Amino acid sequence: MSAQCQHDDCFPDTACALGHLDRTECEHWEQKETESPNPETVREASDMPWNSYALGTSDLAILAGRGRSVVVGLIGPPDSVKTTLLTYLYMWLLAHGEVPGWTFAGSWTLGGWETLVQPSRWTGEPPPSFPPHTSSSGRIPGLLHLSLRSRAGLLRDVLFTDAPGEWFTQWAKAPNDASAVGARWVIRHSDVLLLLADCDALANEKTLPESRRATRDMIERVGAFAATISMGFTWTKTDVSLPSSTRATVERSRQQFAPASEVWKTTIDDAATIARVFSRAIDRGEGSPTPATLSEPRLAHEPFLAFRGNHVGV
Repeated sequence: MSAQCQHDDCFPDTACALGHLDRTECEHWEQKETESPNPETVREASDMPWNSYALGTSDLAILAGRGRSVVVGLIGPPDSVKTTLLTYLYMWLLAHGEVPGWTFAGSWTLGGWETLVQPSRWTGEPPPSFPPHTSSSGRIPGLLHLSLRSRAGLLRDVLFTDAPGEWFTQWAKAPNDASAVGARWVIRHSDVLLLLADCDALANEKTLPESRRATRDMIERVGAFAATISMGFTWTKTDVSLPSSTRATVERSRQQFAPASEVWKTTIDDAATIARVFSRAIDRGEGSPTPATLSEPRLAHEPFLAFRGNHVGV
């Protein structure tokens, strides 16, 4: 006999998603007839609610008890170095322990961060390289977690999305398409967006038409959310010389569709620029909390009787 929970949010190595201390009391718990396993191959399930790798949406409940998390969404075309920027952030924290205004205080996804940075470590052959392209399989982005403490002593959980650029180019063309569900999740749940513009692709004559069109489409589409989401328009690979006419064209699109966005720059020639961009993104996300909506009906108009608790994260 074996037992397994059939609830979508329950896994063998997590606590019961419905809160049952005894799993057998849950209506989703089922007994099944199976062959007796080899004792040598039996492994005990972990009692830990996470495995240190990138978090999924069902894992976010483990952070909810500590307060509202800031979600930083990285969006941009393929190869606009979203994953590489996250790798540089982690390596910067390893070397310095802080980004401007925020000190490292822990992470629940150290395994996920180490997976990103592993190709960049010098361990012999092969030599270090950029992290591999993020797979476009799946429907929800991986979430990398950092606990950071401000100079005032405030502890804040920050989640960074790691999603493939193909999701966002498809979303920019057809936002309601089924293949854009992951991109929609990032846009809908982020407190601040980093929209990346790839100087290298825009400076290349062969890729310029496609890159310019993809960047403009994304700026125009994201601009529809500019009134409700903080955004930093981030030039990446600025060590590459970009024609002034191309930069001016992209800047006109930004001013037209996302005039409230700030303009930031990063370059691998100065890793501090990457640390500053993430610091500014966290500050902007921290300053614009997303209020929760009331799920219960108002039964009275008097403030005392209508009160249902605190609905804004602290």
